[in-house]
Order: sequence, then C-alpha cells, then structure tokens
Amino acid sequence: MNLFAGLEKFGLKAGKDVDLYQEDKKEEKEQNQAEKAVEEHKEEDFILEKTMTCPVCDKTFKTKMVKNGKARRMEPDIDLRPRHQYIDTLKYGVSFCPYCGYAALNRYFTHVTSGQIKLIKEQVCKNYKAGEPDHVPVWNYDTAIEMHKMALFVAMAKKARVSEKAYTCLMIAWLLRGKIEELTEDPLMEVDVSELEKEEEEFYREAYDGLVKAMSSESFPICGMDTCTMDYLLAYMATHFKEYEVASKCLSRVLTSPNASRKMKDISLELKEEIIQQLRKK
Repeated sequence: MNLFAGLEKFGLKAGKDVDLYQEDKKEEKEQNQAEKAVEEHKEEDFILEKTMTCPVCDKTFKTKMVKNGKARRMEPDIDLRPRHQYIDTLKYGVSFCPYCGYAALNRYFTHVTSGQIKLIKEQVCKNYKAGEPDHVPVWNYDTAIEMHKMALFVAMAKKARVSEKAYTCLMIAWLLRGKIEELTEDPLMEVDVSELEKEEEEFYREAYDGLVKAMSSESFPICGMDTCTMDYLLAYMATHFKEYEVASKCLSRVLTSPNASRKMKDISLELKEEIIQQLRKK
C-alpha cells in the first residue's frame, strides 16, 4: 500500500515500499555500533609496563603488571580463584628478570636475602640462557604458566618458605584452569584437554599439601590470607581430594570465628552441605 497515494496532484511522489522510520533506524544502528565500540575492551588496556630493578643482578628491566583499580572484579570461583572482567589478572602475577633468570611472584620479588641471592646465582643464573626480548603486548596462558614455573624453580633454589612454593603451585593450577576454559569456551570445537587437567590436578595437590604444612609452621597472614580465608580454602581443597575430616575441621573454625565475614560463613555452610551429601553417597 502506498501511504502517500493522492499526493501526486501536488507533484509529490513516493514509492510504495517507503519506510517512515528509515532515518531513525539508521541513527539507532549507528548509536549501537558506537556503544559497542566503547564497550569492547582489549587486554592490553589493563596492562602497564613497569620498570623493575632485579635484586640479584641489579639490572633494570620492564615487566607487565595490571593497572591498579582498572580491572573490574567478578564473583570468584568456589575455591576463591579471582576473576576479573576482560582479563585474567593471574597471568601477570610474576616478575621475571630476562638478564639473570630470577623470577618470583610479585609479592615476593624484592624480598630476597643475601644468602638466597647466592643460591640463586649458583643454581639459576649460572645455567640460565637468555631468551628473546619480550615485545608482545600481553601474555597468553602458555607464557604466564612458563613464567610461574620459572618462579617455582627459583623458589626451590633459594629455599623459600613452604607457603611461597605452595602458593606458586596454586597460581599455576589456576592458570591451567584458565587455559582449559579458554580452549573449551567454544562448544563446537573438540579439544583434548585431558593432559592439562592432569597437570592442573598435580599442581593443585602440591599446593594443598604445602598450604597444610604452612598452616602449622608459619604465622599469619600467609600469602596475604588471614586465618578464615586460609581455613576456607583448605576446606574446599580437602573436599576436592575427599579428605572430609580435614575439611570439616577447617569449616568449623570458620563458622565459629567472630572474624569471619557473613559471606565467608555462607559459602562455608554451602560447602558443609556438599560434604554431607558426599558422605551420604558413600
């Protein structure tokens, strides 16, 4: 139907298929495209190059770090693995000197004794072979896992605390989980991640065993965690490995602690219910 039929006598013509709202739709489309462009975030938007001085060889180098307050926190995994929108901040948890090979989690990088420096030079720097300079804008999971494994090797060489080695193992396990999620996010792609899952499980076990030892031999805070956070984390990990007696003891301490937050107690109650269900199945 021609909406403007009868106007021909005024010398005006319009086609039958005229769209009254064509311009409005065009403007709306352009606005949506502009908003989408604003909403699109790249990982490099959250990264900065920070100049560091290596405490082992005294040379300066640049490392990648996440900009403070830039990444928006999301709900963590049930075992407290942190999540952020548009970026996995865990990838950038290590500082690595490309000149001598010294690497450590950021929280431990500058805290190294003269005795540890001697051990690092003897067991790491002496055999270290410098690789290609880091010119990539962001680290992928393979690079991040490699850097964290380097930090774990150095931690062993310098005879670091049990907690540092255990926490580094936990970071590697979480990074492996992130890589698995990235590989399997497209359900149409068939990817064999069995070896990655096996490796994640091995590092998770090492992390659990180490944190249990640290809990009984080190003072708090441990790896930045207070007693309630550590108890909950160990409770979940113990549940994962079906060590329900350990898990129950840890949860009891959380649920009776006056320092535990309401949220921490709520997720502890949920985990307690899960343990009860698992025991009933057995």
